[in-house]
Amino acid sequence: MTQPPFDDDFQDRIQRILNEKKKDELRENYGMQMENADGLSPQAEGEWLDYIAEFERQFENARRISIRERIGNPAIKPLTEIPESELETELDNLLELLAENNIAIDFLHEIEDREAYRFLTEELLDETTDDIHIPGMISHFIYEEFHPNDEDDITQAVDEFLYALFKDHLREKDSMFYYTISKENMCDSKGQPMTSEQFKKSVADFYEKHPVLMDHSIEVISINIEGDKAIADVQTLWHAIPKNENAVVKHEGISKFSLERSIYGGWDITQANIVGWDFL
Repeated sequence: MTQPPFDDDFQDRIQRILNEKKKDELRENYGMQMENADGLSPQAEGEWLDYIAEFERQFENARRISIRERIGNPAIKPLTEIPESELETELDNLLELLAENNIAIDFLHEIEDREAYRFLTEELLDETTDDIHIPGMISHFIYEEFHPNDEDDITQAVDEFLYALFKDHLREKDSMFYYTISKENMCDSKGQPMTSEQFKKSVADFYEKHPVLMDHSIEVISINIEGDKAIADVQTLWHAIPKNENAVVKHEGISKFSLERSIYGGWDITQANIVGWDFL
């Protein structure tokens, strides 16, 4: 007699039992405390646990190797020997070879092919990584982590903050410090230290005074960098309907931002003197 197929609920119960066994093994072998994976099916959670177990198994005894060794020590043409007409092809071939070996390179800002090829062949290939090979696991490298573009990063920090402010994204207090704002070293417009709670209150007061925010435009017109500190002057224009008024008010002028280099990369805003906003 043919046995009826197992239904989905039964299969899920079996998979959950197997998943708990996998978690016990991870706990015993590697001291990992695994919580239940919310939103994942039992089958998907099982695959994730297998991935973690395989990573930990390989990582435990992994040696450090260069990127060059990881991609098979290929013959690489020196930059000086590549004609300009062949450079794009050589760069594409090298990027393809890296991708085939699960290595991805991100360039956050546009750079010339010559600099990209120089970076890959003279710097990245000599970087070391753990000799771990797991299907689907990709090692990511970012050019700007090796060569920060300070002016672009500062411009991006200011753009993100002002966009978030004028698009009402800072009304949610818990999300404020996702927008390149220093959580530890914030100052008011007079340069006096302010706490996170004081900053949140100042933003809340701004929104209370300007319940309707209209369009805005900004342009960073100058950046002065001194070590890990920077000042940015920003041409700013924004419109709003203030509280208890019916007319649109226009604010236009130079806003000034102070920033400091973040330990996580990029820059954090530490002080904001924004035209039309009495910041504390």
